[in-house]
Amino acid sequence: MAQVAQVKRVFAGSNTGVGFHSFFHHIAGPEIEHVHVIKGGPGTGKSTLMSYMAEKSISRGFSVELHHCSSDIKSLDGLVIPALKVAFIDGTKPHMYDPRLPGALDEIVNLGEYWDAAGIQRHKQEIMAANIEGNRLFNSAYRYLGAARKIHENWADKVSMMQDWGWVNQRSKELCKSIMGQRPVASQPGRERHLFASAFTPEGPKSYVETVAALATIVIIIKGQPGTGKSTLLSKVAGVAKEEGYLAEIYHSPIDPMKLQHVLLPELGVFVGTSTELFPFTPARDWETVNLDYGLNPERTNYHRSELETDRQTFLQLLNTGIGLIKKARETHMAVEGFYVANMNFTALDGLKEKLEQEIFAKL
Repeated sequence: MAQVAQVKRVFAGSNTGVGFHSFFHHIAGPEIEHVHVIKGGPGTGKSTLMSYMAEKSISRGFSVELHHCSSDIKSLDGLVIPALKVAFIDGTKPHMYDPRLPGALDEIVNLGEYWDAAGIQRHKQEIMAANIEGNRLFNSAYRYLGAARKIHENWADKVSMMQDWGWVNQRSKELCKSIMGQRPVASQPGRERHLFASAFTPEGPKSYVETVAALATIVIIIKGQPGTGKSTLLSKVAGVAKEEGYLAEIYHSPIDPMKLQHVLLPELGVFVGTSTELFPFTPARDWETVNLDYGLNPERTNYHRSELETDRQTFLQLLNTGIGLIKKARETHMAVEGFYVANMNFTALDGLKEKLEQEIFAKL
């Protein structure tokens, strides 16, 4: 029977309330034996090369993990082919992925070999001006996202004061026990892997949580307002899993990357994820749901309802302004891409793609 390929979509980096936050060093785990670090300017074909390799892998029945770019979800920042123990990573700014073992583990793929340098240099001033404008727009966007994070923090702090934390701790303990039982602490702690399943993109808030949850046989949904303890509960699940020797894939919030949004325990086939107004998640099946709003004091919640709604509206307004600036920054970046695209030898680049394909699948 032919293999059925699964496509998992995530973000290794995201536009967040603390600026661009990168987990690029978590793309290739210790099981990966060969990392292709792709260098080249915007529009030189880095994402196209990874998309090509992903398509060829899927056509052969190999599952892939696609790392989308939070500033352009149609582009890829990374590709992992687990069964082949191979990864591709965009190694250009702002990702700044440095090879760990050049030549032994990491191979540099330099797409600068396929461009007309003289043609690009003729547009040096336009490229510099566009880069300056793009950086200005991103910096402005991050200030708005930062302000939105602060208001979200204000909102969550109020709600937190209304929560029954003893009840939350009880629910957390019960959940950990139901997932992992009474397994003793492992002699060797499990590993953590950190990524994003959601991001703030030029198209707005975007989530690929369904593709992550699809890897699990048991899905548990955590609901609740900001400040009710969703991240706290997830931290406890991830912590117990690590103590008991399991791999925990931890997915962070793009509002504040210090907060957790989802946890996948691949060895147990369990996914514990959140569903919120900004990033709703409605699984196809009727899975277990834990609603942390049930622990809130209703009288205090009603008393502060108007103030909480003001926080919510202000947060959304600041967030939408920040996303609008990210969209403008993306448009500026596309203008820069145009100068490189016009000076690339894509025919020669096709030869590189075919060469890499032959190398990767030669051992099959």
